[in-house]
Amino acid sequence: MSVLFRSLVNKGKKHLFKKLLNSNQSTCRCVFFRKYSGSEKRFLSFDEIVAQRRGEAKRSIVVQVNSEASFKELYGYCSKYATIKDVHHYKNSNDEHFMLIEFGSEESLQDVLRSCSTHQKDVDIMALNSPFLWFRASNGRTESYATPATVLASINGIEQVDEDKLFKDLVECDTVSDQIQLLYDRTRLNDLGARLRYMVARQIECMLESLYANVAVRPFGSSINGFGKMGCDLDLVLTNTLTDEMMKAGSRLVYQDKRTEGSRAPWARHMQCVADLLELRVAGAARVQRILNARVPIVKFAHHYTDLECDLCYNNMSGVYMSELLWLFGSLDDRVRPLTFAVRRWARAVGLTNPHPGRWITNFPLTLMVLFFLQQKTNDGHVLPTLKNLVRRAGKEDIRIAEENLNCTFLRDMNKLPSECYAQNKANLQTLLLQFFEFYSQFDFKEKAISINEGASIRKPNSLPLYIVNPLEQALNVSRNVSFEECERLKAEVRNAAWQLEAGMDKQKGDDWGLLALVEKKTTRGLKKLLRVGNSHRLVSVKDLFNDTDDKIPEASVKNKIERLIPKTTQEVENSVQEMKDSFVKEKKPQKMKFKNSALASEVFRIRRDKIV
Repeated sequence: MSVLFRSLVNKGKKHLFKKLLNSNQSTCRCVFFRKYSGSEKRFLSFDEIVAQRRGEAKRSIVVQVNSEASFKELYGYCSKYATIKDVHHYKNSNDEHFMLIEFGSEESLQDVLRSCSTHQKDVDIMALNSPFLWFRASNGRTESYATPATVLASINGIEQVDEDKLFKDLVECDTVSDQIQLLYDRTRLNDLGARLRYMVARQIECMLESLYANVAVRPFGSSINGFGKMGCDLDLVLTNTLTDEMMKAGSRLVYQDKRTEGSRAPWARHMQCVADLLELRVAGAARVQRILNARVPIVKFAHHYTDLECDLCYNNMSGVYMSELLWLFGSLDDRVRPLTFAVRRWARAVGLTNPHPGRWITNFPLTLMVLFFLQQKTNDGHVLPTLKNLVRRAGKEDIRIAEENLNCTFLRDMNKLPSECYAQNKANLQTLLLQFFEFYSQFDFKEKAISINEGASIRKPNSLPLYIVNPLEQALNVSRNVSFEECERLKAEVRNAAWQLEAGMDKQKGDDWGLLALVEKKTTRGLKKLLRVGNSHRLVSVKDLFNDTDDKIPEASVKNKIERLIPKTTQEVENSVQEMKDSFVKEKKPQKMKFKNSALASEVFRIRRDKIV
């Protein structure tokens, strides 16, 4: 069998994907912590989390139904063949209903698919097995099913948060720390959102398994690094890694391979092939775009069944390891992710970030700025360790070599990290957010660069306005696209935010107290405040403001003038508006036409008179 993609595993370099890709562990509800009888292990590794999610996807299917009312019938139909563990309901943007069903094991899922699934009889369709199905109406009499042994784990589980309700709940919070935590809890990527992302990866993987050896499709980026929000895009990486078992030195029968020439062009051609397969063979995939001449060839597509915008690339393992690094930092302390969400939301509200690519700062550099701030040592200690510290403590089992021999080795088991290396500063979220703005309001962006590797500012190697070191490729600047104007705006906005947040702490609770003043967009803040307060300020007549009538008493005092500005009744307002309209009509009356001489004027008037007659 030909090797479609270049193996990342060379002699002397380790990749521990065998356990990761083939694991079928039972589901663990806890994302960051696992309960043990002792205290020997507290943190789950990133590989364990990925294996857990991949195992869930391998024993799950997504079924399109008529509505959430179909739950009882669908549950009864499938439970005849296998044990059902969980059922989640959601709707997409087209108001189509789906249910994600997780079975007790992968074998149970296969039993269901063999026993009660079918293909459509249509000459225009080439049959393909897929984890996405639909539940059609029964033929003949309707069967009666017993009450399900479980209830729906979620109803409309990927619905976007209602901004007005969110702001209302933020107003009712007791502290700014509570506001930050609530914002994180309401907007972060939930369990069903993560499950659906792994289901899309599983669908593509099933399609490619018959073509390539040991192929795997895995999410990376915001979908798995712990900093993703509801509705975030899905980044996927396609790998074709050769394991030690696939390269047995003692075996004499060797697969014939289709060798490719060159370095990048062949992989771009294979991605072109994958894009064609997405269009032809993947149900729900649409709007496929090919960006094959980039440094990392990408295939973009939309997945209608899950409402996801997806980017599929090949062999971008550095992106996977970056996701792992961010996940590890976020799991070390419960305050890291809520603080990052608050900073990102503030940046979006003031216009520092933009959904379109350009000269603006993006969420990834902002996340690194938060991590860098949390690495700073204070009198109480620091919250996060430096990446340099994690690299120094790495063992042989932590060795990872990505594309182009990029060393991505760092400590992956946080249980080996001494407790004095993290979470020493016990400040609450409110204090940390204020200190974040104060820290960067005094930071020397002109001369210094931000590096979470060192945990301290370093001298900038060039004159770019903003320099944030890529943690894994330290020669790169992740904020090189940021313009000078945007960097200046960043410095101005952090100063404004520091002042605004500090001033808001002393105020009484109102419609824009605490975090609300930072996360509401400036363009809508005034309007929303007016809508919340109501129309307490009625119209006044412009004539009353600027025109003095002749019958006004000459010695009228200031008090008399103010009395004329008292809010008017509804009838008085209507009269004032009509008065303004009449004045506009008078101003728009055509002026009398002027002529050069009387003879020309007489001729024009004669023509007008004749036309009237």
